[in-house]
Amino acid sequence: MRRAFTVTAMATGVAVVAAGGTVAVLRLRGPLPAPRVSVTAQHDLVLAPGDPPAVPVPSAGSFLLQSDAGLDLGAADPDTPRPIGSVAKVMTALVVLAAHPLDAGADGPSLTLSAQDVKFFEQDAAAGGSAIAVQAGETLTERQLLLALLLPSANNIADTLAVWVSGSVAAFSARATGEAMALGMTQSHFDDASGVSDATVASVRDLIRLARAALAVPALAGVVQTQSATLPDGTVLRNLNILLSGGSDWLGLKTGWTGAAGGCLLFAARHSYAPGAPPVTFYGAALSQPPDAAVDADHPELGGAFAAARDAMTAAFAGYTAVDLATATPEVAGSVSEPWGARSDVAVRAVRGTVVARLGQAFDLSVVRRPAAPAPRAGTEVATVRGSPPGGAALDWAVVTTDPVGAPDWWWHLLNG
Repeated sequence: MRRAFTVTAMATGVAVVAAGGTVAVLRLRGPLPAPRVSVTAQHDLVLAPGDPPAVPVPSAGSFLLQSDAGLDLGAADPDTPRPIGSVAKVMTALVVLAAHPLDAGADGPSLTLSAQDVKFFEQDAAAGGSAIAVQAGETLTERQLLLALLLPSANNIADTLAVWVSGSVAAFSARATGEAMALGMTQSHFDDASGVSDATVASVRDLIRLARAALAVPALAGVVQTQSATLPDGTVLRNLNILLSGGSDWLGLKTGWTGAAGGCLLFAARHSYAPGAPPVTFYGAALSQPPDAAVDADHPELGGAFAAARDAMTAAFAGYTAVDLATATPEVAGSVSEPWGARSDVAVRAVRGTVVARLGQAFDLSVVRRPAAPAPRAGTEVATVRGSPPGGAALDWAVVTTDPVGAPDWWWHLLNG
């Protein structure tokens, strides 16, 4: 009996030792816990310190200038609907191109003009409005019609295009009003295709929505930036927008004037601040501006609107600057630690590249933690600091470990595995 007991006890001891060894091996080979990551960042970051110059606004009428991020840079009575004159022709062109899409620079389909189109010319010419002479049987392409509509602002061509698209000016006007509502132009109504009617109205805020939509159509963007063109019969079409001759920053869009509307201008400009950095686009509208022959002697009724746009853009351009991101890094604090005592501080990895920032504009900073493997090496990304400017594109900076977070020794494994 004693011998059997001894053998059994020895076997049990061997089993215990073996089991203990197995547990030890399992603990030594067991998975390690993820590190604890603690990162805080400053509340905000100003990439370009300073104050932007104030954007001047006219003392009369309505005016609004916006950045491409949707910031109002200068405003005067921006939400009151007013008559818009021939600025309405931008909507006319947008509706035409929705019905008959056109590639940039392409001629598109041809339209043979009728006796009705000649009558449109005769009526507009008799009323003293802007018009170009046409003949029955004359053929013009869609692009040529758009050039005649938008450069010399021919009222008769607006009616010709309206009938081509919708069968009548009234039906076309209803369609244009519907398109305005679809664009969010809630303070707008289109009573005609040319803007001659005082009942064709919009707010300058609505018109900036129109400008954004128009410039998003390459064929239309190309036409409104054209300074001159020639029709097949030799008629020279000259753009009434004199700002286009002031440099490549100006993108067009459209002038307008009636006795009720005063001087009107829908405009846009795009300025580049550094090679490789995205340019900034600005959108503006001015309504009911006074004449100024010193600015435009040929069309003094538009001079006040041109002056308002020119002065506002000079200030707006100066309110932005290029920033080398290598010199603009948010401040962070924190650590990455493991339960066995290993730890590392964290730092922001510099970003290469150049961005354009508005002077004094703060980027709101937030921290997004990233999953990290146990015992990360130096330079491991453990979080992201995201900077979000109002209405603009976000910037991301990687937060990384400054030192390796070493693995535990076998004793820690054995006791804590």
